[in-house]
Amino acid sequence: MLKLNTNQLVKVSVMGEVASSVYRDVYQVSHKGEALNLPTVGGIVYNVKVGDLVRGWIGDHIEPGVSTINKEGKEGRYSQENAGYNILSCIGNEALVISGKTKGAKGIVTGIHGGIEHVLIDFDDKVLKKLAHGDKIQIMAFGWDWQ
Repeated sequence: MLKLNTNQLVKVSVMGEVASSVYRDVYQVSHKGEALNLPTVGGIVYNVKVGDLVRGWIGDHIEPGVSTINKEGKEGRYSQENAGYNILSCIGNEALVISGKTKGAKGIVTGIHGGIEHVLIDFDDKVLKKLAHGDKIQIMAFGWDWQ
């Protein structure tokens, strides 16, 4: 039987907010030389879910579900606050919406993207439709740091 030390793990509150969608380049160029204007990281993605095939979507580095970030530090996404939010959040941690129309809704952390850029969270479709950029999300963070 595998022995776990979950009773010894410190559980700490970390906080982020729904991140705005990011537009990284004016255009990307396809293998046929065509200029493409593609959605990319950030925001609320309504129709791409964890477990979906990665091929076939018209986008670049799409983050399924809700992308969140901690904007408290002066350095933005490279701040110590955002690094703590990303590194301490673990897959399977419970996420609780604490502001906005969906206050009280719960989701699950599904991963991070960009090293220490966004924490990705899965919510029910009903919650996704009512979430807004800037809504605050608190995570009860504990677990193993994969880095």
